[in-house]
Formats: sequence, C-alpha cells, structure tokens
Amino acid sequence: MIPGPDIILACPHCDALAKLPTFDAIDPTGALSWTDGFQELPDCPRQPNVVRCQACAKLYWLAVAPQLGFLMPGEVGEGERAAWNGVPAVVSTDEAGFLEAIRDGMAAFPEQELELRVFAWWRGNDKHRYSKEPGRFPSSPEAVANAERLIVLAADGDHELVLFRAEALRQLGRFKEATESLYGLCSDYTLARERQRELIAAGSRDLEVLFSEETLHRLAAEQEAAENA
Repeated sequence: MIPGPDIILACPHCDALAKLPTFDAIDPTGALSWTDGFQELPDCPRQPNVVRCQACAKLYWLAVAPQLGFLMPGEVGEGERAAWNGVPAVVSTDEAGFLEAIRDGMAAFPEQELELRVFAWWRGNDKHRYSKEPGRFPSSPEAVANAERLIVLAADGDHELVLFRAEALRQLGRFKEATESLYGLCSDYTLARERQRELIAAGSRDLEVLFSEETLHRLAAEQEAAENA
C-alpha cells in the first residue's frame, strides 16, 4: 500500500476540519470476498462514505464535504495551511451510525437509502467475519429490518444487487426466495451463484468467505489449462 495525499475537508455542519487519507497503490495480496459482497484487503483502511464529525458529532456524506486542499505524504502545512497540521482523520461509521443516518433522513433518494443499508448490513456482519460460531447472520430487530428493506430496494437491480438480495434472503432463512433470485445471473457470476446454491442447499444462513485471492488464481490456472488442452 502506497499512501497518497491527505485531502482536507470541512464539516458541512460546523466547518470543523478533517483529514481523508488516500492511497496511490494498493496491494491486493490476501484479498477476501465475502458472501455479502464485501471485499476486504489486509492492512488497507476502509474508505468511508459517511462519517461523524469529531467536533459537532453530526453525520455527513463525504461527497458533500467541501474540500479545502491536500497535503502530500510527509508534507507540513505552512502559512494559511498551518491549521491543517494535526487535523484528525475521518472515522468510519459503524452499523448504528448508518442506521442513524437513515432515520435522520440522509437518504435523499432510493439509491442513497440502498447504499446506507448495504453499509449498515456490512458493518453489522463484520463481527461475524472471522468467527467460527454459528449464528453469523442478522439477528437483532434493527438488523433484520434493515436486511428486509435492503431486499426490497435491491429488487430488479443489476447483477451485483441480485447477489446482495440473494445473500440477504439467505441470511434471513428465506431459502426458496434466495434460490429464485439467483435466476438470470450471467456467466460472469457463476462462482458466486454456485457458492450461494451450495449454502442454500445446506440450509446455512451464516456469512461465509465467497472466495479468496488464492481461489481466483487456482480457477484462472484451471481455465487456462482447459483452454490449452
């Protein structure tokens, strides 16, 4: 991972400064894809879309925060930019924060609501990602309600949303609907579809690893060998 410039933002509510780190290059070694669609890169901080101001404690979309400038790695701001030295980094929002954003009306249209609900779902699933215990699915009333609404919003969406919807249905134990939702996926999503079908057939609601970097390399080698046979 090679760090890029730090973007200096102002809170849309109170103008307090915050720093958004960026990256010029990311090493994909050890990447994991999960059945809920979340992709994880070791040692790579998650880029947030909604954050909480550390001064006024209000939530805001990063996309609407005014950008004042940037500091290159190791650079010290001088003159008018001296106030940028020591600015705190933005803090990613947790499941409760995304659900709060929805309640506060931060979704101006259905696509934004879907985005907030997917991120709330992912952050709620985070506690299960490296657990081996059963019960790795939404169980609190808030998490279940969020998954149910996500299923509605993802209906008739593109292939990625089809997989989100199928996974949410599976995690809620609605296996017949989950199977039906997988129909029509193109061949690009064969691996994900077959993995979902295996889990549904086993009656599993648990979050699982979909595939890892090693799996992708093995499948690519098998495909190349088949084409050269």
